[in-house]
Amino acid sequence: MTLYDARGAEVGSTVSMHMADLFRRHDWASTPLGKREAWPSVLRTTVDMMLASLHPMCVLWGPRRIFLYNDSYADVLGARHPSALGLPTEDVWPELWDELAPLIDRTFRGESFAFRDQPLVMTRNGFEEQVWYDFAYSPLRDERGGVVGLLNVTSDCTARVIAQRERDTATERLRASEGRLAALVEASSDSLYSMSPDWREVRAVQGRGFIPDTDAPSVRWMDEYLFPEDQAEVRETIQQAVARTEPFEMEHRVRLADGSAGWIFSRAVPVRDEEGRIAEWFGMAADVTERHRAVEQLRESEAFMRGVLASSNDCIKVLDLDAKVAFMSEGGQKVMEVSDFNAVAGCPWPDFWQGEGNVAAREAIASARGGVASCFQGYADTMKGNRRYWDVQVSPIMGTDGKPERILSISRDITDLKAAEEARAVLVQELAHRMKNSLAMVQAIVTQTLRQARTMEEGRMAVGQRLSALGRAQDILTRSNFTEADINEVVAAAIEPHRVAEDRISWSGPHLILTSQQALGLSLAVHELATNAAKYGALSNEAGRVTMAWRVEAGMFAFDWVEAGGPPVVPPGSRGFGSKLIERIVAAYFEGEARLDFDPSGLRFKLTGVPGGTVGEA
Repeated sequence: MTLYDARGAEVGSTVSMHMADLFRRHDWASTPLGKREAWPSVLRTTVDMMLASLHPMCVLWGPRRIFLYNDSYADVLGARHPSALGLPTEDVWPELWDELAPLIDRTFRGESFAFRDQPLVMTRNGFEEQVWYDFAYSPLRDERGGVVGLLNVTSDCTARVIAQRERDTATERLRASEGRLAALVEASSDSLYSMSPDWREVRAVQGRGFIPDTDAPSVRWMDEYLFPEDQAEVRETIQQAVARTEPFEMEHRVRLADGSAGWIFSRAVPVRDEEGRIAEWFGMAADVTERHRAVEQLRESEAFMRGVLASSNDCIKVLDLDAKVAFMSEGGQKVMEVSDFNAVAGCPWPDFWQGEGNVAAREAIASARGGVASCFQGYADTMKGNRRYWDVQVSPIMGTDGKPERILSISRDITDLKAAEEARAVLVQELAHRMKNSLAMVQAIVTQTLRQARTMEEGRMAVGQRLSALGRAQDILTRSNFTEADINEVVAAAIEPHRVAEDRISWSGPHLILTSQQALGLSLAVHELATNAAKYGALSNEAGRVTMAWRVEAGMFAFDWVEAGGPPVVPPGSRGFGSKLIERIVAAYFEGEARLDFDPSGLRFKLTGVPGGTVGEA
């Protein structure tokens, strides 16, 4: 969308990244501000807000009054743009410095100023220009409340002042006239027109540049000034007014002098003759095109913000200073599973939090009341009772007096991240445990292989082959991205490093396809059982045997591990991580149960559950 000034001239676009690009490319390290990433949060926030605004803004920062501005303000600088960026303000506006410096200093002492129609003489383009500006100086404060900068919001009102002066001159002329001029003054708008008593004929129009002038009477005035789709509505309004014979006002779309569409606000009054009959209508019309565009732009902006809030997965809330919920974004209601906002409106926000999160929430509210932002993480249930873990930012919303008047809370659901962190902690523990078992397994493999080898070279080759098999088993234990696997291959790969003699380990069962999780779980179980057998059980001597068998009966999967011929089994005094891994985690993969039986004649393990894939012949 293109914007126009009061004269209809194009002044800019609603979308521009020019100054944002200049900010990114500027060598801030060579300025008193230093590198941009090291700027104070209040400066970064203010600059981001300024660059996003379509209104002319500039910031004066620090003791040197370093000058920063946005795209809209670049038009104010004229030829001084873009070299003005990052300079001391005194170097940017030397011709105005004597007038501005006292106001700037007072603002840095905490005062705020607003000026309307302020006359200034600028030499921004190499010659003197008489201009008028509306502007407001506001102090920018750091987290301790000290003034560290100045925000200037300004607008060029030169056209308006000139127009006002022209209108005042015209008004003075109208006051000197009789009858018709008095009615004209009463209309008090910019453009002048006169119409026949029945409004069928326009007699004269002084368009003042924004609608076409008319010197000769015309009955086709609607075709010239109105668009076809608007004529019926305007005609009906006029007919009602003519019937009442009273002054009337109307606002409608109009064809501007350049042929484009605009809006006018018109006020017309009847001028009567000596007998009281309407001799003609006189009126004045004001160009309200910019106001309509601004209203439309505001509607679009509000619709955009509503869309942003609705699409955001963050729960955005506004609280009063008592920490009661006053507003919750549409997207926030979805993520918090709130079906009716009235159910949470007015509720104390800290009561949503549990345990340590409740304490952190109350501390964050206390900080926000003191004007300080904070953040924390904690658990809070949704309105449907689903437990969620949140990352929360709590910030004060400042009033015009610089004091907190409300509190902003933004909560992001990081339940999955929290679960991932917890899973990572379990994985680290598991990896540490597996490293110890792997080293013990390597030692057992090497010892038993060398014990049975007839020559050192035979032993060396056998050890190398079995350590390679151990590496292949480790691949299955750590690989989780495959989709399915045959149970026979899973068992064979997992047990291969422990097969020090062909007749000591055997397995049998039907062809069965496991899911990726079930294959990983069974690999873990066989690995843990084989490692334990090599260290303490049937594979720790030269006579023990291990038998594995699986079957599917009545839709249920069963897997058995049976040891025999090893040292007498003694139940452990406590269960280690390996036992918990076999009996709990692996069982969960099969949605069933797992049990270790420390029979004196040999360790037994039984796993039952739901098969994850297809079953066939052995």
